[in-house]
Amino acid sequence: MEAVTRMPRSLERLFDPRSVAVIGASQDFASISGQPLLHLKNHGYRGAIYPVNPRYTEVAGLPCYPSVAALPAVPDLALVLISAARVPDALRRCGERGIPFALVVSSGFAETGGEGVRLQQELVEIARRYDVGVVGPNCQGMMNVAGGMYAGFGAAFQIPALRAGPVSLVTQSGGFGYAVVSLAEEAGVGFRHVVCTGNEAGISTLEFVSHFIEDPHTQLVAGYVEGLKDARHLIRVGERALAANKPILLWKVGDSEPGRRAAVSHTANLGGPAELYRAAFRQCGVLEVHDVQDLSDLVCVFLYGKQPRGRGVAIVTLSGGAGVVTADQCVAFELEVPALSAASEQRLTEIVPAFGSARNPVDVTGNIFNDPAMLREALRVVADDERVDSLIVITALVQGKMAAELAREIADLDRATAKPVVVCWSARNELAAEAYVLLDERRIPRFKTPLRACRALAGLTDFAEARRRHAARAGERVRRIESRHAREQLAATGGILGEHAAKRLLAAYGIPVTREELVQTREQAVASARRIGFPIALKVCSADIPHKTEAGAVRLALANEAEVGAAYDEVLASAYRFDPRARIDGVLVQEMVTGAIEAIAGVVNDALFGPAVMFGLGGVFAEVLRDVSFRLCPVRRGEACDMIRGVRAYPVLAGAHGKAPADLGALEEALERLSALALDLEPSVAEVDVNPLFVFPKGGGVKAGDALIRTRAA
Repeated sequence: MEAVTRMPRSLERLFDPRSVAVIGASQDFASISGQPLLHLKNHGYRGAIYPVNPRYTEVAGLPCYPSVAALPAVPDLALVLISAARVPDALRRCGERGIPFALVVSSGFAETGGEGVRLQQELVEIARRYDVGVVGPNCQGMMNVAGGMYAGFGAAFQIPALRAGPVSLVTQSGGFGYAVVSLAEEAGVGFRHVVCTGNEAGISTLEFVSHFIEDPHTQLVAGYVEGLKDARHLIRVGERALAANKPILLWKVGDSEPGRRAAVSHTANLGGPAELYRAAFRQCGVLEVHDVQDLSDLVCVFLYGKQPRGRGVAIVTLSGGAGVVTADQCVAFELEVPALSAASEQRLTEIVPAFGSARNPVDVTGNIFNDPAMLREALRVVADDERVDSLIVITALVQGKMAAELAREIADLDRATAKPVVVCWSARNELAAEAYVLLDERRIPRFKTPLRACRALAGLTDFAEARRRHAARAGERVRRIESRHAREQLAATGGILGEHAAKRLLAAYGIPVTREELVQTREQAVASARRIGFPIALKVCSADIPHKTEAGAVRLALANEAEVGAAYDEVLASAYRFDPRARIDGVLVQEMVTGAIEAIAGVVNDALFGPAVMFGLGGVFAEVLRDVSFRLCPVRRGEACDMIRGVRAYPVLAGAHGKAPADLGALEEALERLSALALDLEPSVAEVDVNPLFVFPKGGGVKAGDALIRTRAA
């Protein structure tokens, strides 16, 4: 289902309309078609409201008009609350009148299949013809909380006074999305704009996110996402958010097969592979949330205003056990718990009791009840340590006057340092009320459990790191390579390229490949082996047999001419036994490669995201552990570096157990060149598989040992 994209106008008038037409307004204010008008009035919307329904002359004390054409003025927004079959004509009338935005609440479109798909396509065509920005259809509505513009239906619109604040949220689910709003607001989150996109026949989730990034009154952008139809724009939108210092918090669902099926039937959305969403989020600094508590905790830590300069966390605790738990959680969220400097540890030994700990995590013990100033002194030593980028202070169950005294010490430290200070305080609200007020006045983030504190601090740290990464790579060039010959070769193939042809294509983009020759006879094989030099490998070359080892069509470490001759006959015989109808291009005579690490690299050309590059180590790492990383194209040098360091098996490449480190520079360049290939061949290529990609010790480069390319026509 094609959608209207790239709205040229600002969405400001959508969220702050001077007047609203309610098409299909009802006098039954409990019904879906009656609620929106009532909510606009009850929440104090200040603009003009024009009910439209030929059955009435008045609704809720307002004049009701028989048609859009009869309205006394052109509204900025039309709410469409009529049956699906009547919506196209209503939208056409809106377009003819010059109404810039229409929010279609009605369901019965692409989410139902069949006739609904045709009706939605008609909406798309009408919206394009008249340049109407459509929200929906199958949409529960939208809110401008501070402006009192509650245009929708359902329980969330009946909440008397939602908390206004700097968070704008876009949701592809109405019922669940507004439940998130209600729960998050109850947890302390204040909202500015909330919009449900429904089937997204018009304005997309990413277009709303883009608007929120530009909105000067929005500080954080949140979203509930089942799938992005314009997913390839996610990187660009995310980078704009990084530049604007506005975190994007997304709850991405539909990753499981049952979840994807439900998403399709729910809002007619099609999500891309979960791995590519994760890659895109990592690439552009989008933070994932998995629950309402994640959302509220991240909002809390970001509105605090400080961002760490690195991943080093110092833990200062009154409880040794809590310190251990918190250290474990920090590691789980990929934060670092560094050893403090020798000077800091020495100073702390003079402050902390002998039965405490002067090492990170620093345990000041319950002795603070006897000497409250001890916490102040310990915190300042830790905060001054250059290895520390942020602090987690754990006060356990301290309550009453002592709690207030500790809160003042923490607040004083927060004023004195630029480093973020996060508090884990488990006391009941009523027993530490004064302390909590003191922290809240400075917006110092406080959480009841170590997990919540670490998770929130990790989100803050990840975003700060993404911003630094984005700034550092602003000048990085995108490697682009154009090969007319390669494009013509791929277009003419119309299927699968076997190893020899695929590796020649890789070589056209500067990716090194093994020395090899394709031969047709036993005699040619022997002669080729002499030219290349022993030992050599023999492989059948056939696009119909991509997994040659399984077919028994590979022979390795052949040491002389007799072995080559015998092996030639054997691999051909094995190939024909495996698939009697296979088309055999010949036999590859190839150099034997030793002393290299076997990696795997490739390209997938996704329908939503476009081309993406994949990297991992070969064998069990990729096939069993799925230890691979993805990046959307274009992949610059810095992103290639992140890909390599992002796999769990990276220490193997870095030189674990005293082995020589691999040639990481050559590997990064190969991934860059693979990205350039994917971009140049995007119209034709579906998949590229380079397995193995041999990575030699530093200075030795890389070589593609085997390859397969599948075209879109295959």
